[in-house]
Amino acid sequence: MTHSYLSSSINTRCYLSSSSSTDDDFEDEGNDDDQRNNRTTTAASEITQQSAAVTNVDEEREHQRIWRPDNNNSIIQDKNLYWRDNVIENAHSHSHNLVSLLDRIEKQELDGGRMRARQNGVLHEDPAVDMRLLIEQYTANSLASALRDREEMLQIASQMAAENNFEILKEFLHDCHPDVVLRRRQRLRQLCLNEPFNSASLEIIRKGLMRMPRQVTMAHSKRAGVVIALVHVDGVPSLLLEKRSKSLRAHPDEVCLPGGMVCMKGDRTIVETCLREMKEEIGGFDFGYHRETGVTHGMSVLGTLRCNWGEVHHLVGVAVTPVVCFFNQDLAEVDLMPNADEVAEVFTIPLASLLVKKNWVYKDDHAPIFVGGPYAIWGLTGYILEKFWKDILVPFSSRHSSKFHPTASDISSSNHSDLAQDEVDD
Repeated sequence: MTHSYLSSSINTRCYLSSSSSTDDDFEDEGNDDDQRNNRTTTAASEITQQSAAVTNVDEEREHQRIWRPDNNNSIIQDKNLYWRDNVIENAHSHSHNLVSLLDRIEKQELDGGRMRARQNGVLHEDPAVDMRLLIEQYTANSLASALRDREEMLQIASQMAAENNFEILKEFLHDCHPDVVLRRRQRLRQLCLNEPFNSASLEIIRKGLMRMPRQVTMAHSKRAGVVIALVHVDGVPSLLLEKRSKSLRAHPDEVCLPGGMVCMKGDRTIVETCLREMKEEIGGFDFGYHRETGVTHGMSVLGTLRCNWGEVHHLVGVAVTPVVCFFNQDLAEVDLMPNADEVAEVFTIPLASLLVKKNWVYKDDHAPIFVGGPYAIWGLTGYILEKFWKDILVPFSSRHSSKFHPTASDISSSNHSDLAQDEVDD
């Protein structure tokens, strides 16, 4: 089966590459090689930020003033200066400049700057992620107990320092050293999304699902289940998705996860609902589920992604439970057979693509929109995928499997997100 995401990515890159050329590039084709080399050298060298000053703007931007010392502005000292484009808009024509600036910021703040001392946190380096994990995964009693223990520890350390017992103090605080904290944390983060799943990585996901906070919600008469289907495609950890048939009454031609409504008479568990529906929608999978014993073959049920049913019900009018499963077959050479009555297409996306920030579009009062695959994914499916990467993939993934830091390709392809945003606005 062709990997839809990879072919889509290639097409996208080609499109962006051709569309990013400016008229100046074509006009300069006749210039000599030295001029082109000079432009490349200037862009790749250690960058200072490009001048933002212009002398003329429209009336709506006349408040965007710039002032400079007279000795630096002698040529145009009689004219007012303004700034026209913001940093991101300038990045479309000076992408190398912005990437170099981001590298400079990272070096200054993480490799010795003032951010270095507070990057570790308690559970995660990112302060927002750290606070959310502390609030959602620990009770008030456990947090109060930890705070009291930490206060006692500081008092003991202060007393040792006052008594000049520095060797004992050094040993006492050894486990709190930032390097020790990071080494201990990296041992826990063994989920690498660039390598095939193994029993250890699947167990990390299982434990992460079990640790999610339980939601207190009202009972709902309409219930459904969907499968977050983790698979391999040529050894790459991926996620299986469906594009619904155009003939369906509800949500035609939209991307969704396999699954469907609970059969109150026949389904004993939500897992049974999910796997029954998946069997009906996609043929060619070699897996089974014994309803009497709960024993599976060809796949593993890792757990449920606990969602707020109130939020889910607000999106689709049904209380949906996502069940995370891993399927043993590598789909690179498997001929899946979608049920044409319900499914127009089945495709996969690399799991690591969920962690790439440029692949997400956010709008007020809308569920997150994922644009990193062959089709835009929004609504309930976008909500579930974002929750899965935020609550499971980010806390337990090793750093080198994430792509939060923008690269040159991220900047140059930012037009892709802009186009998606424009389509949503329309």
